[in-house]
Amino acid sequence: MLSHDDARKTILVSCFFNLSVRNVLATDFFNKLRAQKDLCVVLLVPEKRGDFFRQEFGGDNITVEEVPSRPMSKINLAFHLLSWNLLKTRSKKIHRIVQLGKDRNYFRYFLTGAINWFGGWAIVRQLFRYLDYRLMPAGGFDDIFRRYRPDAVFASDMQDLRVQELSDTYLVRAARRRGIFSVGMSRSWDSMTTKGLLRTLPDVLAVQTEDIKSQAVAYHSVPADKVAVVGVPHYDSYIVGSRTSRKDFFQKIGLDPNRKLVFFAPPSDIWTGDKSLNPYLLKIIARLGEQVVVRFPIFGELSVGDFVAPPYIVFDRPDNSARLEESLLSRHDDAHFADLIYHSDLVVTGPSSVILDAAMFGKPTVLIGFDGEKVKPYWQRLSRYYDYEHQESAIRAGGIKIARNSEELLEYIKEYLARPEAGREIRRKLAESFCRNLDGRSGARLADIVLKNL
Repeated sequence: MLSHDDARKTILVSCFFNLSVRNVLATDFFNKLRAQKDLCVVLLVPEKRGDFFRQEFGGDNITVEEVPSRPMSKINLAFHLLSWNLLKTRSKKIHRIVQLGKDRNYFRYFLTGAINWFGGWAIVRQLFRYLDYRLMPAGGFDDIFRRYRPDAVFASDMQDLRVQELSDTYLVRAARRRGIFSVGMSRSWDSMTTKGLLRTLPDVLAVQTEDIKSQAVAYHSVPADKVAVVGVPHYDSYIVGSRTSRKDFFQKIGLDPNRKLVFFAPPSDIWTGDKSLNPYLLKIIARLGEQVVVRFPIFGELSVGDFVAPPYIVFDRPDNSARLEESLLSRHDDAHFADLIYHSDLVVTGPSSVILDAAMFGKPTVLIGFDGEKVKPYWQRLSRYYDYEHQESAIRAGGIKIARNSEELLEYIKEYLARPEAGREIRRKLAESFCRNLDGRSGARLADIVLKNL
């Protein structure tokens, strides 16, 4: 373990949420920090995950500190629940509709609706954060700050929603109380509209795009001059990195490199709400007779029912966990995922960030917008996710088709396979809008924010 050296600066980097591996550590942000030999980097990771992080990201000036799990105090839990309901967006309204559909609890629906209404006022959001800061007990990270005496803190997920006392919010608050410079990052393209109200603000909030910056200002009352748009660090390798050759890749997955390939990322059973949709979709797509690679999710189950894959359809199964926060995507797995999309001619998926992954490689995309043979109420429909701000904005940009039934699904797939160039320019603009700064330097820009303030 590294000890604090007065001749070197020290930065704490939170890695509590699994996506921090893909979003931060497997990027040039971490590479640039690690290359600073006069800098000590301390990775704060969940307990029992230390071995993974040491193996993947260890180094001479890197130490991995396991942070124990600790339940939230009652007052912390109260503010956590308030923050979840104070964010006034269309996505949050849909959350409430879904919850009402599940429990038919109208008292809860109207109570959370009232809280949500108050969240539309900037003065309420500011008062909430002031009280949160004043009333929340200190401690938790005291021992870590005492031992490492950091010069800066980087919180990789400012929308850390784990019901845990020791979170990114708590870390940034601890840094603020000590007058230590902090940078916080939004998790992904949906963070500012689907998670909770930011409970504390870092000195600099790093976001991926101008749209996310606008959302941070409008919905969270973050001062515009405290928000830095850096791009999407984990897409740097998509832009400037090398890909496996087509011959080697197809040999690896056991398909013919001379035929076209459809990449199909079905929505997990968590999002569909039942186990009948994906077997139905697989049978429909199999009718095409085209080569298909079916990418299974990294968390949650995906039932294939009685579907038996023909030789031209292969299943790609990454390491899977029951819960999102427990899943980890290694650098090797992420590179393989990128190869899958890069060598595909078409992407078929549900409501997920695969939409952006496909846009980065300019791939035509068809979205699943129906529930198989079932007719469901709105709160159960898969298509409700396309009404979320981030999904709706991407779809509105164009270049993406939503199949509302099996006939449209087959029709759109055939159209794009016959004319893959259709909508190419629109997809390029989509990538520029949602991924920003397509120059391969997003990770370096993020690192520069930290290094310039040490």
